[in-house]
Amino acid sequence: MKGRTITFKYKGKLGRRKIGVVEDEVYIMVGDYKHLIQKVRFEDGVSHDGSLFAYRSGYYTYEAGRKHIKWGQYTQFLTEKEYRALLQKTQDKGWDIM
Repeated sequence: MKGRTITFKYKGKLGRRKIGVVEDEVYIMVGDYKHLIQKVRFEDGVSHDGSLFAYRSGYYTYEAGRKHIKWGQYTQFLTEKEYRALLQKTQDKGWDIM
């Protein structure tokens, strides 16, 4: 998903706002689920604390019928070992998040 634009819906009104672009990602596969952490470069003026990056964790999975892949709408659920493996991938890439 590198290069993909991240947008958020406006609450209470129509439309979306651009948050940033996926600069990098790490992931592990658990069954039909791609659990990931994305490194997102903020658009100018979006960060409320001056950070250049945000980190988004989540998962992709198949839609019913396995025709389309969709962003997961529920909270991730990983074992301790799986989550450590996912975090290790951020360290292996040199992300400075810890």
